[in-house]
Amino acid sequence: MKTTKSYLVAAFVIASSVLLVIPLWAVFGVLLPEEGGHAHGAGEMVMTKEFGEKVAHLIEDHGLPDGSVEASHDEPVYVMARQYSFSPSTVRLKAGEDYTFQFLSSDVVHAISVQMGDTSFNAVVMPMMITGLEFRPSVPGTYLVICNEYCVIGHDYMYFTLIVEEGGEHDDEHADDDEHADDDEHADDDEHAE
Repeated sequence: MKTTKSYLVAAFVIASSVLLVIPLWAVFGVLLPEEGGHAHGAGEMVMTKEFGEKVAHLIEDHGLPDGSVEASHDEPVYVMARQYSFSPSTVRLKAGEDYTFQFLSSDVVHAISVQMGDTSFNAVVMPMMITGLEFRPSVPGTYLVICNEYCVIGHDYMYFTLIVEEGGEHDDEHADDDEHADDDEHADDDEHAE
């Protein structure tokens, strides 16, 4: 009986010690780091309210009548994950353009997964920590982005849609640059011929 009590006491001491480590991490800036703290290689720390305002501005500035959002290649696309939805729920992209997505969860750990042609993307989306994803869609089509981290009942209805449309204005700008470069080359050739 004495041996059993000593094991129980030892287990209690060890468990209590482990529980005390968590507040110590916060005190030393490991759990919730300030600027320059140690964040275990993770993204930027941010509050849900602040990120929600960025999502609301994105929807307000780039929202279309059908409820989708037309992403701009030169601005981040902010997506908020919460049990059982993503906001915005539909994002329109142009094939051949570079996009930066920033994800944040407002409640529990989620994850995203999308298969786009021969390319797939997977990322964990956590509360208070931005998850960034940069990519260039190349194949036009409609793609379902699902939550692949079980978060509770109703998880299987948690998704949003990416609609990739044919090349954008950004491609046209480069085409114009290429035409001007060709004109300049021909002008140089004419000068050298004289």
